[in-house]
Amino acid sequence: MIRIIRSTLLLWCFVFIHGDVTPWWDVQYRLDIDYPSLGNYRWLPGEDIMIVRGKGVNRRSFYRVDPAIGDTVLYLDSTVFRYKEEYVPVVDWKFSKDGELLLIQSKSKRIWRHSRSGSFFILHINEGKLTPVSKNNDQLRNVKLSPNGKWVAYVRTDNNLYAYNLDRRREKKLTRNGSDTILNGHFGWVYEEELSGYDAYRWSPDSRSIAYWEEDQAPVQKYTLIDELPLYPITKEIRYPKAGEANPKMRIAVINVQGGGRKFLDIDSESDVYYPWMEWQNSDRLWILKLERRQKSWQMYHADVVTGRTHPGMKESDPEGWVELHDGNRILSNGHFIHISERDGYQHIYIERPTGRFAIPVTNGRWEVKNIIHVDEKKDIIFFTANRRSVLDNHLYSIRFDGTELTLLTPEPGVHRVSMNSTGTGFIDSYSSVDQPPRIVYRNINGELIRVIGTTDEDQVKSQDISIPKIVRFPTSDGETVLNGVITYPVNYEPGVAYPLIVYGYGMPGTQIVWNRWSRGLQQFLAKQGYMIFSMDSRGMSGRGRDFKNLSYGDMANYLSDDHVTGVEWLIDQGYVDPERIGAWGWSGGGYFTCLMLTKNAHLFSTGVAVAPVTDFRFYDTAYTERYMGLPQENAAGYDSTSTITYVDRLRGKILLIHGTNDDNVHSQNTTKFVEACIRADKPVDVMYYPSRNHGIYGHGASKHVYKKLFEYFRLHLKI
Repeated sequence: MIRIIRSTLLLWCFVFIHGDVTPWWDVQYRLDIDYPSLGNYRWLPGEDIMIVRGKGVNRRSFYRVDPAIGDTVLYLDSTVFRYKEEYVPVVDWKFSKDGELLLIQSKSKRIWRHSRSGSFFILHINEGKLTPVSKNNDQLRNVKLSPNGKWVAYVRTDNNLYAYNLDRRREKKLTRNGSDTILNGHFGWVYEEELSGYDAYRWSPDSRSIAYWEEDQAPVQKYTLIDELPLYPITKEIRYPKAGEANPKMRIAVINVQGGGRKFLDIDSESDVYYPWMEWQNSDRLWILKLERRQKSWQMYHADVVTGRTHPGMKESDPEGWVELHDGNRILSNGHFIHISERDGYQHIYIERPTGRFAIPVTNGRWEVKNIIHVDEKKDIIFFTANRRSVLDNHLYSIRFDGTELTLLTPEPGVHRVSMNSTGTGFIDSYSSVDQPPRIVYRNINGELIRVIGTTDEDQVKSQDISIPKIVRFPTSDGETVLNGVITYPVNYEPGVAYPLIVYGYGMPGTQIVWNRWSRGLQQFLAKQGYMIFSMDSRGMSGRGRDFKNLSYGDMANYLSDDHVTGVEWLIDQGYVDPERIGAWGWSGGGYFTCLMLTKNAHLFSTGVAVAPVTDFRFYDTAYTERYMGLPQENAAGYDSTSTITYVDRLRGKILLIHGTNDDNVHSQNTTKFVEACIRADKPVDVMYYPSRNHGIYGHGASKHVYKKLFEYFRLHLKI
């Protein structure tokens, strides 16, 4: 009771001193603006048509939309989604390659961040007939149609891979050794989160065979999560390899779905390496990528699926940092490989022979390719996104295989996200900039504007008193490099007034936080309350070449901490900021950033809110951490320098750590260890645990509660 009275008195004093403030229960962190949205849609295979799911009262129907003219007609009504006289709710949906079948996921249960299990059905579109995937279609995982649409493959809870023949309605069990530690066709935690996603099998082009990973998790230590909300707490164990600890082992096999046994491929299954990628070149040959554990090099292997023999091919290395893996890489019909490489100092596209003896650079220059979107082999054209115009922008370009006819397809300044139609003749372009709210248009393949699909209501924007952010540039402390930052000024900003500053950060190696795009939500809310908001990209982040990125290798904290001191001191020198009122906040890697600012940079930062923070990267997983830090056994000094716990004795200000107790990604152990260090150092610390919530901290009002808690903390300790 005494503590409640003290809290009430403190809040009353705050209101008395500072006047009428927004009470806790009225805090809003989303702008009341209707941004354009395409909703839930898929491209119809073989046509320039979108299939869009209805909204509201029409959510059970699907519509055929021509994006070029906006023509919309009913495609599927709710009556086709019935089985045994009951409606089957659609959670997710995918077309077969020919567009005649629709694979429907009904129920959904979260496994990890990306993976889900559920009930699955097949809709025969022309017949309007809905059938279950096997007699027992519940709790299926990683469900995929074969290329010819005759089979469906999936993983059951016994961790075995199955194939179901749609014509015969018969299920075939393809593997039989699935167990708590042996996973077939579905990756465990670390591969799903950091390397490959959850999908651990590939259909052959002729639909006769499946190549799959067999993951042995037995060497991996268990981490226990505790759910304390039930009357008696429930425990859940994860095979989670922490930095420097044992990883799972992998084997790769090919099995014929019609019978004939399986063939394990000749890979080094006992070595301490990763196998994060494989694809079929044709129905007889498989490509497999082998990634060294420290992720400084990869080697491609080509496998004969009949004999199981493998042969080494192209390879890539970066002895000063790490090699990146890219989703857009692909094998051409002639056996050449299109991929993104940093071998010349920047991320660019190369066409390479399987042997690696001859590589053709397609793009070049002091700019970076972000992703390969589409390859037109008939016309020898590659479509890709890049920051060629500005490191803060993202645009779509096209270029010929020989490096000629480089063409910008999205001319407006800003960040563009594109969705290519299934025929490669047009694309949806969703874009914005710091001073241009979101806009969605449809363009033909040459970039010509065909139709404006949606814009942001300018009247709504004006009614919100938006503070347009400003991109700023300033030198590093040694004067050798210019860094990028973005400032959101307080609404009704007055030159000459020194405002309280909140630095929103992330700062993980190879990432980027400063973009030329529209600012939404929390930053604008804080600006309305009188705060200045600042973010910046320190040395070691992405978009500016391999050498710039590699500066973060081995010690994530070095430039992250030093450059943010430089950035904040630059703001102080401009007269923008009160040096006594500087705060920081962030989530996940941003939570790490916040703890680092409040400890290592305690002379500048007085208040921080760290959500789901990593506090010492020894507690995080192998694949992510070792990519940027190496093994802790080989880089103890770097791990010590990166750990926020190392600097707890410097803590001067107020810091709030927020964590979900069932966070399978960044374990709440990180917060507990930080609190223990504060206790031993006799330093004050505030903590908020969210029971049974994962890394996203959502459900039953938790998300809103987090942001209200964040604002309350800044309002009390970083006074306006």
